[in-house]
Amino acid sequence: MHSELAEMPVTPTRNDSRVAIVCESTCCLPAELVARYGIGIIPVPFSFGTESFLDGVDMTAEELYARLEATHQLPRTSPPAPGAYVQACSDAAETASAVVVVTVSAAISTFQRSARLAAELAPEALPNTPITVVDSGSAGMGQGFVALAAARAAASTASMQSVVHAAEQVRQRIRLVVTLDTLEYLARASRIPQVASMVSGLLAIKPMIELANGEIRPLARVRTRRRALEALFDVLQQAIPVGGRVHAAVQHVQAPEEASRFAERLQATFNCVELLTTPFTPVMGSYCGPGLIGVAWYVDEDEADN
Repeated sequence: MHSELAEMPVTPTRNDSRVAIVCESTCCLPAELVARYGIGIIPVPFSFGTESFLDGVDMTAEELYARLEATHQLPRTSPPAPGAYVQACSDAAETASAVVVVTVSAAISTFQRSARLAAELAPEALPNTPITVVDSGSAGMGQGFVALAAARAAASTASMQSVVHAAEQVRQRIRLVVTLDTLEYLARASRIPQVASMVSGLLAIKPMIELANGEIRPLARVRTRRRALEALFDVLQQAIPVGGRVHAAVQHVQAPEEASRFAERLQATFNCVELLTTPFTPVMGSYCGPGLIGVAWYVDEDEADN
């Protein structure tokens, strides 16, 4: 399911007042929105042993999950090098005079360090292109919605300040809540202490985890898939005001049919002015495991403040 706000396609051309948007592949933005707004995507590098790959470029999600099942070995990820950010900004500068880089939350990665180092190095390579780094405080379509807000502001030829403000406004309201169908993959990785503490001896549990405002916290632990999805829906019902204009994305790892049904339920219950259904990128999915269902959402500012 994919409903989009009624907007004319944006065709990037050289514009001395245009602000371009760049973010990592962790944003999980659908390809059509990336193309519509000319958003630069930096693929996250990962490796299996001595083999190196780029997220979403060198290996499909199906190939990655098949490899995980065959080897029981998780890929090793690393931040994109500062040079990758500089290159992405250089590419963006071909059609814009300034760049905003929207990164995945610093709470779960060190990507922002690379982005900020790139911004420090950029004046030498791009002396006439100011670069601003914005921490989305989220991941997946939580990050994606922050980048999308910036891109939409930029499409109206807004100033750098206005574009950053638009991103920050959504950053403050965006929430990402996911429920995992298995803790096996997270147990192997143990990358996030707040979550890894839930794992020991509880592999049959279906945890629900929230990432918002750069903070990660467990919300619930249930024992069945049905209860996990009901708990996720309950969170949305409690958080979204009646009639609030909701921007939402249902995300999944190898569970497209369940994600589609969940999105239909959201559409029937809430005032969804924008509703997307998107998979997690392969690298993100490899740490969460098959069966993840999550929702990234925010409510338009006037309703959010009521």
